[in-house]
Amino acid sequence: MYGHAEPAHADPADFAAPRGLFLLAFAQQRPIGCGGVRTYEPGVAEVRKMFVRPGYRGRGIGRRLLNELEASARAGGALEVRLETGTRNVEALQLYRTAGYRSIPSYVPGRGEVNVAFAKALH
Repeated sequence: MYGHAEPAHADPADFAAPRGLFLLAFAQQRPIGCGGVRTYEPGVAEVRKMFVRPGYRGRGIGRRLLNELEASARAGGALEVRLETGTRNVEALQLYRTAGYRSIPSYVPGRGEVNVAFAKALH
């Protein structure tokens, strides 16, 4: 989407219990979506690697993944969840805004100017 690969910024072990969770969504035994949540700092979780295949967007899959990731973060003691997405990712921007996320300043140095950061308080 942006003409370059994103740096990893994440160790897969960060998404293993009890620090995190990584989910896959399937349709007809084919992966169609994914998303992860990890502990970013005490009391704060970070959602990463959210993706739904284009042919499956608009069906609530991303929202269901996001809801499950938020529930996992809450169960792990997070009071807030943060994330960043690209400014061109219109579907993701809409999902996060309608899910109650608010724009915040970028919280990770080096992710670039093409990203926008969001946060949501977990109750």
